[in-house]
Amino acid sequence: MPRLLPALALFLLLAAPSWPATVDDVYITLGYARHWADTGVLEWTTGERVEGYSNFAFMAAMAGLSRLGADIDLCSQLLALGCGAAIIALAHRVLPRTPLGTIALLALATWSPLNHWSMVGMETTLYALLLAGGWLLALRRDARGMALLALAAITRPEGIAHVAVATALVGWRAWPALLALCAYHAARVAYFEEWLPTPILVKAASVGFTRHGLSQVAGDLIVAAGVLGATFAAGRASRRDTICTIVPLALQSLVLWRASGDWMSWGRITMPGVVATVVAYASVATRPWGISKPPHAGAPSASGRRMLTGLAVVPALAFALFVPRGYGTFDIQLRDLAAVARFPAHFTHGLDTPVAEDFAWAIDNVPTGARVLVVDAGMLGDVPGVHAIDMRGLTHRPAAEAVARREGEAWLRDTLAADPPEFMRLATWPGEAPPEYPGWMLAPYVLRDTVRYGGGESRWYAVDHATPSASERAARWDEMLLRHPSHPFLWLAASRSAGLAGDPVRAESLRAAAAARWPRMAEFAVSP
Repeated sequence: MPRLLPALALFLLLAAPSWPATVDDVYITLGYARHWADTGVLEWTTGERVEGYSNFAFMAAMAGLSRLGADIDLCSQLLALGCGAAIIALAHRVLPRTPLGTIALLALATWSPLNHWSMVGMETTLYALLLAGGWLLALRRDARGMALLALAAITRPEGIAHVAVATALVGWRAWPALLALCAYHAARVAYFEEWLPTPILVKAASVGFTRHGLSQVAGDLIVAAGVLGATFAAGRASRRDTICTIVPLALQSLVLWRASGDWMSWGRITMPGVVATVVAYASVATRPWGISKPPHAGAPSASGRRMLTGLAVVPALAFALFVPRGYGTFDIQLRDLAAVARFPAHFTHGLDTPVAEDFAWAIDNVPTGARVLVVDAGMLGDVPGVHAIDMRGLTHRPAAEAVARREGEAWLRDTLAADPPEFMRLATWPGEAPPEYPGWMLAPYVLRDTVRYGGGESRWYAVDHATPSASERAARWDEMLLRHPSHPFLWLAASRSAGLAGDPVRAESLRAAAAARWPRMAEFAVSP
């Protein structure tokens, strides 16, 4: 217990900068969850019955909480954080109570991918926890491990590969988990009438094994080398057991390579594999230098143990200093330790809405019933009355099938020629020059506005200049503040919108309410 509390404290300290930084993909999951809870129908917010999520177990949990009236934006992050802390506790339980075991635990607690994904509000840490527990038990030939791995396969689609490999270890006792998994997929296919979810079509079926994916795997593993090295140094396992414990990491790395590099950085795909390998190896490794046992023949001398401990500290330090930032490329950067120093501020700021400025623009400018062609459909898909069509295909089956056939551009050209959506949002990411879009893409539209923000800029195109009425905008803002009460930006944007609409009383009321909830945020100090 003495080492667990410092490990959890370090974990929370280094994870804190990611607390406000939710990503847009979270809101695809939450959009499905909220729509399912409100209507009883599992479909995207446009009414299209498409399996645009890849994390059913996580999404179903959020739907249940939404049904109970909870703030699922906040709950998704708390669940991710709780799973991250549980991973640290599980590692503490299986790692040896030796200096090397403690170094491995602290290395895991300070490892940037685990820190980041424990705060962002996605299913990543839940999946990692299920993989770790499942492999720990499966290596002991315990059928309960198969139940956890089956649940992992319902949480992330690549979990099915872990189930297939672990079945060879557990044998016939795996049949209840396999039966439950088959029943889930039968129900899923019957409901959506499609075998593959759109995320798999877009992220895997349309690409092959490429150097981009291999480069990102390499970058992720270099940053993970410290915690893996410290874990392997803390105990010894047989060759066979070592190979078995590396399987989870190998499978997750293979998935990332197959997907040609993930759209998200920070080791999102490889992190669960590293966690499962650490826990699995620690659970089967002998502890030759534990306090309770005399050193056996061949164990290192005291000076040798000190040398091993010193060598383990060096790579472990990399966890606190470096982060993998892939996006299909080999990219490792120094961690922003200045942000870590502002520890209390992260938890008093509230959540930062992704594509926040675009979200506010859509509420104020896109009429009810209009269709918006976008790349990031998560938050924009939550605007009441707005139909967000994801041109990547995550939440739009025709686009996903075209991307899988490598005909995405042809699909987009045909769509814009036959029935162009009323609005189109095109974004530029940080460091990129604004691209020159082809004439056929912009032909149906006029440029309505350019929205600039810290993450880049976006251009809003429309077929005309129609806008919603002032009362409609106010009703939309009320609905959004009810759905997303943890987002201070939305309160600020709603207040500004009311001020621009000529309603100073409402504007001041919203500002004052936000200032009462987030008194340290300077943004609310000035009346709109």
